[in-house]
Amino acid sequence: MDDGNLYIFTTMGDAMLNLNAFPEELNLFEAESSWRISPWVAVVEDVLNRQLEKAQIILQLHGYGRVDAQKEALEAYFLEGDERRLMQVITLAEAEFVEVVSIEGSEKD
Repeated sequence: MDDGNLYIFTTMGDAMLNLNAFPEELNLFEAESSWRISPWVAVVEDVLNRQLEKAQIILQLHGYGRVDAQKEALEAYFLEGDERRLMQVITLAEAEFVEVVSIEGSEKD
């Protein structure tokens, strides 16, 4: 989470999770919410803490893990699809024993 944004991403050619996996009640990928998607990254803006908690459960059930990554690296990956910079950030985070979707910054209630 970065400034209330949730980044869901895949690497190494994996397919993105079908967004229908998230129930409408979460209002993550609905017309009323602010979201965008590329072939590698889905971004939901202004995610509330209760939405985040439920989204994390769904993501874990689909094999996603939590990583901390810089917003700049995630945005570059969203636009370009070049995962080299993102993987460098993730590798550094794993080396520092950070929990291995990216959730960074302040959470909103």
